[in-house]
Amino acid sequence: MQRTKQFRAELTAELLPCAEKELAAYAQAVQELFGSEQARQSVQDWVEEIEGMDWPSGDAIPYWRLLSIAAAVRLARRVNVMAGKSETVVISSHEVGMIEPLQ
Repeated sequence: MQRTKQFRAELTAELLPCAEKELAAYAQAVQELFGSEQARQSVQDWVEEIEGMDWPSGDAIPYWRLLSIAAAVRLARRVNVMAGKSETVVISSHEVGMIEPLQ
């Protein structure tokens, strides 16, 4: 049990900087393009996506970009609604999860 906790702590310490970099880059892009209010909401969307994601098993590393894509889909929907556009972005978080990272 102690060994499992130690492994999880080490894995988290390893993964957290990568997740933070991805979130920071995403938040900065949203800030520049849409302003601070949308950036705050988009960070919240990103955090909600990470809370709901299916974590890879074993030593597999999550592909953080998928969280940014899912959060961007939410942003696009929100911006479309605010602009009064009837067109919506048609992609679900499940579909985003099927995107493979580039090698």
